[in-house]
Amino acid sequence: MGCRMKIKKLGIIVLIGYCAAAAGCISFPKSYSTDQRPISPKLGGSVTDFYQVIDTLQPDLRWKDTKSQGQTYDVAVWQSQSKTPDKSIVGTPFEPREWGKQVYYVQGISANYFRIDKPLQPNTCYHWSVRIRTGGDVSEWATFSQAALSPIGLGYAYRLPYGFITPRN
Repeated sequence: MGCRMKIKKLGIIVLIGYCAAAAGCISFPKSYSTDQRPISPKLGGSVTDFYQVIDTLQPDLRWKDTKSQGQTYDVAVWQSQSKTPDKSIVGTPFEPREWGKQVYYVQGISANYFRIDKPLQPNTCYHWSVRIRTGGDVSEWATFSQAALSPIGLGYAYRLPYGFITPRN
């Protein structure tokens, strides 16, 4: 294959990559701070749709079970300062984001799921996380990070809690 043909193919690949980025559809895989990855509510696949609208005001939170014997889980829920997830995660890379006002906290959970027993506000973005408790010692709150390529460059969402949006009602 000649040099011109290789350059032409490379140009097509670059053009396809740029068009996909312009459409906002290139997101890299998420990385997690701990192994307690969310099962439900699920996170969206890209930076623009991390948090999905759920169908209840009292969600079941589920995560990958990683605790050992003698350990329990803590779960917390924060109400975002914004009604939309996009505004709740704005910030510069490596700068902690405001998770919002803590509206729910429970510790000593023995299973890898928990149902919020009081109704949350409708049409609201919430963050949630889980951590492991061993006696008086606790791990860090579970978070995720994800990079994405957009028309304006590379974006990076760093150390975000999991999240969801409650239904309109």
